[in-house]
Amino acid sequence: MPNFRKVRIVGRIIRTLLVLLVVAINALLLWRVFVSTKPPREIGHLQANEALVSAYETHGTSLTLRYQEQASITRAEGNYGYFSVTQCVFIPEAEQVQIVLRYNNSTIRHLAEDYTLDEIPDRENHLFDVTLVKTTDLTPEDSSDNIQPETLEKTRYSPNENYLRDTTSLYTYYRYTFDGVCVDDLTVGVFVDIFYVDDLNYEEKAYGTLCIYDDGSEWLAYSLSGADKAALAAWREEN
Repeated sequence: MPNFRKVRIVGRIIRTLLVLLVVAINALLLWRVFVSTKPPREIGHLQANEALVSAYETHGTSLTLRYQEQASITRAEGNYGYFSVTQCVFIPEAEQVQIVLRYNNSTIRHLAEDYTLDEIPDRENHLFDVTLVKTTDLTPEDSSDNIQPETLEKTRYSPNENYLRDTTSLYTYYRYTFDGVCVDDLTVGVFVDIFYVDDLNYEEKAYGTLCIYDDGSEWLAYSLSGADKAALAAWREEN
């Protein structure tokens, strides 16, 4: 005669384990969405420098800070999900652009596969060259030809040398500041180009590219956070 009490106990144990498994999976998903994707504190606020602080002191609350809603993750066949621009701010009065670039640990593994490297590079190494490319319309009287490369002038901007870098368990973050970038009525687009440092050739296609501005999209306002303002004030005190 079967021992129904033992069967019930085993059934309860199995149900409890299944419930705990579901809870653990949901907790992991929530952690990945809300915690692991949060940038480190040092990366999370604007990086202060002379151009930005001077513009802020001159214009105060009327300082223009803006961005556009663009695709934030690379989705091409050869770099799907490799890189993400999690923040981008254009500051016209400072002629400055700041971006936060993020990539996953898996991106480094893909890098080793794509370039047939002998081993996976150390995530502490500086692996990628990041620049901005601005395209300018050379024939403003005819905007219909902007898809033709010969009608667009390309200007490449390198970031300031004192970029910020930090990591979490899953991601590597960089905050890059680009000075001298002016977006005007002739600017067609601004792009982030990412190259592997050991395969750096600006005449070739980038390892990853993301658009951060195009002349057909609307501007959205960015508001200075408390951390942004604190960073600006701290820079002025130190300099």
